[in-house]
Amino acid sequence: MTDVRAYVESGVQLAMDDGTAAWVFEPERWGRCGQGADEAAALRDLGAELGTDPRFVVVERVVGDEQAFERDLAPAGEAERAATLKILEESRRETVALISSCSPAMLNFDDAVRVLPSFAGWRTVRQLAWHIVDTESRYYLPSLGLPYREPLENLADELEQSAEHVRRTVATMPADLVRRVDGEVWTTVKVLRRLAWHERSELRTLRRLIALASAISGNKGAPSDE
Repeated sequence: MTDVRAYVESGVQLAMDDGTAAWVFEPERWGRCGQGADEAAALRDLGAELGTDPRFVVVERVVGDEQAFERDLAPAGEAERAATLKILEESRRETVALISSCSPAMLNFDDAVRVLPSFAGWRTVRQLAWHIVDTESRYYLPSLGLPYREPLENLADELEQSAEHVRRTVATMPADLVRRVDGEVWTTVKVLRRLAWHERSELRTLRRLIALASAISGNKGAPSDE
């Protein structure tokens, strides 16, 4: 059994209200996160995410939403930056392909039984795609004090232009940024790991919603766009 260093944050608002998240920082596992109602559940989810049977060694714990680990305060390494860029490119390619495959009715599909945290309003396929770009260009980067990017009107254009903006920023931003504002802590490393995690994580939901929308359309006929 392999020992894996884990970093656990509790009282966070990611997949749920007041949840717990467990992270790893190794470049080969960069951006991997498990979530649950408590530390044990988050570590179990992280093990499933890694696809192995690791023995986790929790080396750091923090409490509170949008805080940072001591590990986040270290300057970002080039391996972390390169891993983030690679994950962003692969994830956006899949997101664009999925959205391009959808009819207008599928883009507006809402799985009525899907439970979201109280702060989340991205119910449809279209809204989830917008959530991805809003998070990267208008939440993560500005939280670190980097430029806010205004959205375009067209989703396909926004997916392309936001990706270019984020990749360009990731490639050139200083390795040691730290910003403390309104009780939150943001650093270069934190933003890199969150970028590497977020779209790749949301793609699981996006695939499921589109598959369900496609199945419903195939079984009952496509809903009207009107």
